[in-house]
Amino acid sequence: MKTELNITLIARGCAITGDMVVDHGISCFGLLDGGIISTQGLLHIGEGGLVKGVAQGEHVRIDGRVDGDVHARGSLEINGQVCGDILYCGTIRLGPRAALNGTLKRVARMLTIEAESEQKTVAVAEVRASESASGERGESNVTDISRAIA
Repeated sequence: MKTELNITLIARGCAITGDMVVDHGISCFGLLDGGIISTQGLLHIGEGGLVKGVAQGEHVRIDGRVDGDVHARGSLEINGQVCGDILYCGTIRLGPRAALNGTLKRVARMLTIEAESEQKTVAVAEVRASESASGERGESNVTDISRAIA
């Protein structure tokens, strides 16, 4: 059985405004003005990359900068800058260039998922309810979550 490797790349010079939710790995070397959630795989903020919002993932590696909270459900490696609170439940490794401005807290795995995710789940349920009530569903490849966020 062959496994597929899915990675989203935000390259240098690329600027994205808004929240991102992916179900695979992501590497950010550009600017993301919003939150980022990776449900599986590696969430990597590369050198020169900047995230202005919450960064949440299974395995998180920060070599760039995050201006917001960081939530790691598995491993966390920081060799860049974080200006915000850090919640993690697995292992953590701080490199020689790590700079932290916030609190560092080890919590249970379920507590690393931010409360905002519950609000998104409610929003998705509301979108589905309105679609089923109207009997319509527009043709789109956009997920319910991203529609609910907008």
